[in-house]
Amino acid sequence: MRRYWRLGVGVLVSLFFLLWAARLAGSFRGLVAALGEANYWFLLPALIAYFTGVWLRALRWHVLLRPVRAVSPRRLFPVVVIGYMANDVLPARLGELVRAYILGDQEGVAKTTTLGTIVIERLFDGLALLVFAGGVGLSVPLDPQVAGIVRLAAAVFLAALAAAVVLGGTRTRAARVVELAERRLPSSVRGRLSALTIRFLEGLGCLQSGRLIIEVAALSLGAWLCEATMYWILALGFGLELGFPSYLLTTAIANLGAMVPAAPGYIGTFDLGALASLRLFGADPARAAGFVVVLHLALLLPVSVLGFYYLWRFQLSLRMLGQRMSAARADDLSVPTS
Repeated sequence: MRRYWRLGVGVLVSLFFLLWAARLAGSFRGLVAALGEANYWFLLPALIAYFTGVWLRALRWHVLLRPVRAVSPRRLFPVVVIGYMANDVLPARLGELVRAYILGDQEGVAKTTTLGTIVIERLFDGLALLVFAGGVGLSVPLDPQVAGIVRLAAAVFLAALAAAVVLGGTRTRAARVVELAERRLPSSVRGRLSALTIRFLEGLGCLQSGRLIIEVAALSLGAWLCEATMYWILALGFGLELGFPSYLLTTAIANLGAMVPAAPGYIGTFDLGALASLRLFGADPARAAGFVVVLHLALLLPVSVLGFYYLWRFQLSLRMLGQRMSAARADDLSVPTS
């Protein structure tokens, strides 16, 4: 019941943002005309740029897992793609849990440890997007409201990263604190919470190495640069020659907006952010709307198809995966992580 409640709320949020985006898009007739006039040959190089970024994310995950377990990027790439697919078709960003489950099943890494590495991924994703927004803001005046949101997001992400660094370096103390708190819990669950805490903090291990932090930061920027390049290439097919910085900002605003809980595939939240950003650069509303529609489909469909293919390769289905994840405990404490 709770699952359907969350899905319903997400759909309502998406509908609200879609209606807001429709007001920025202008007339429906203009949107249809823009879609008819676009040059779709630009899709091929745009998708090449996008999947190059996905490969860099697999390489980044390899770096994050290095203190825990050596897993090659080639083996991680299918898991990353499956996670993207699950985020696109399942509510509540369950793709992150799907990734944790599959990696644990395929490579023997504790699921809670994997979730720790995914948290670090999200922190560096947010910081990379904020670097884009801040860099463009130095040369292009941002809307005061957008600038305020960027500053607030920067403060939140930096504070979260600092907290992760501290926690990652004090695993023993953190586990001791949890152990003390566990004494108030029933005996049947004592020891489990502290064990889960230790495993989660193992996933933050890369933050104790300056070299690994630099690698993760560089790969995060590279992955998002590839996605921004996809936006730029695809926009050329719609005649939106606004300059590459405009697509850096669009990448940042659209994907920061997509962090708002919504329906699967971040419908509405992503689209509004992208359109609002393009308006700052004087883009034609109809062409911008057509571009965003095709861009969103290009971000969702190819990676979802590839994700279902890899899921089939693993001899799994979404239904089977859901049943196994529901039956499994929160984490397999018997799985070694180093």
